[in-house]
Amino acid sequence: MKGHMRWTGALVGCLLIGTACSSASAASSSAAPASSASGHDVAVSVNQWSVTPSATPSAGPVTFSVTNDGTITHEFVVLKTDTPAASIDIGKFEGEEDRINEDTSGTNVGETGDMTAGSTKTITLNLQPGHYVFLCNLPGHYMQGMHVDVTVT
Repeated sequence: MKGHMRWTGALVGCLLIGTACSSASAASSSAAPASSASGHDVAVSVNQWSVTPSATPSAGPVTFSVTNDGTITHEFVVLKTDTPAASIDIGKFEGEEDRINEDTSGTNVGETGDMTAGSTKTITLNLQPGHYVFLCNLPGHYMQGMHVDVTVT
């Protein structure tokens, strides 16, 4: 019974988030898929210093509803890579120090761009099976722990 209540609560939470985000179309962009109980809608929280998806996405189109729950600007990047997040080198990217090189570390599948504190953006992506790193690649943020390994099946 507890397991059923947990799934029901997760589903209700995802529906509430989806409803709230659908009314903010001006702040939304199209590009990323996510997963919840259905595997196709995933809420993601970015914060100092974490990236926390609500569920592991399934392969196919996934809609990510990303909320910056932090107090400073963050971004959400979906990187397809065979390299574990902790093993990606931090160096210089786009002329800025303390970032991973998205061009050599894997394939950038999609991203939100910069998000101010308290904002929410929605992106839909078509994810293939494999290993991904969800991350924030603003200067210094990756090295502070803003990344998570995700395996899409």
